[in-house]
Amino acid sequence: MKLRTSAKINLNLEIFSEKQDNLHKLSSLMVPIDIYDYIDVEESLSESIKFSDESLNTIESTIHRALKLIRKINPSFDKSFDIYIDKKIPYNSGLGGGSSDAGALIRYLCDNYELDLPSNLEIVHEVGSDVPFFVHGISAMVKGIGEIVEPLDIGTELDLLIAVPTVGLSTKDVFNSFDTLDSKNRDTDTWNVIEIFNDLWPAATVVYPELVSLRTALQKNYQKKFFMSGSGSTFFSIIEAREELKSEYESFSFIKYCKKIDCSLYQNVD
Repeated sequence: MKLRTSAKINLNLEIFSEKQDNLHKLSSLMVPIDIYDYIDVEESLSESIKFSDESLNTIESTIHRALKLIRKINPSFDKSFDIYIDKKIPYNSGLGGGSSDAGALIRYLCDNYELDLPSNLEIVHEVGSDVPFFVHGISAMVKGIGEIVEPLDIGTELDLLIAVPTVGLSTKDVFNSFDTLDSKNRDTDTWNVIEIFNDLWPAATVVYPELVSLRTALQKNYQKKFFMSGSGSTFFSIIEAREELKSEYESFSFIKYCKKIDCSLYQNVD
């Protein structure tokens, strides 16, 4: 089976001081966008999980954790798989690539093999806070510690300009930085009555100060306001029309146009 699973953008991200299970409570409007990872899943006599990005082949990935959870919830499930993930969504970018891969695998296996779907809270604890969003796969308000997913129809198309720096940010490092800040000023904008902001921006600039100059350069070159997605480091700007892109900078992996899509997971794709 070939799966195509998308990235996401946090149009806004509010972080509360209150914690649950040592995780900050949050509220975020998240939308799937048309940047994809591709996953090949085949039954096999022995298990193999490989990534196109070799650096991910030495860690316990979200794919490993998703499989462990599925087997924990479904102890009689005895299938093994040969899984290959072609990574196109940059790692540690705030686009949710690892969460998207795990969410796609959970959704596919539970649907295809008629398995019990883990609860959102189990998925948060065992795999990751963004994964329930990708299990549902549509635009939604995500609340709590990621376990509350409330579908939300934005009601219009959404075009974006995405800029992904070459340096990724650790979510753990950014949240640790957030906890040390006394002042958490919020830079906001409004699109279609939706507030656009990210409470993690000040913390991310402490972890990687160069983010400030990168955003300044983007805003100068494109004459648009840019915001950070998730815990960084990706920037996005909401656009009305697509213009010719400027030359890419050495500090960015890529700068490209993308759009909101209806569903994050597609099956049987070539």
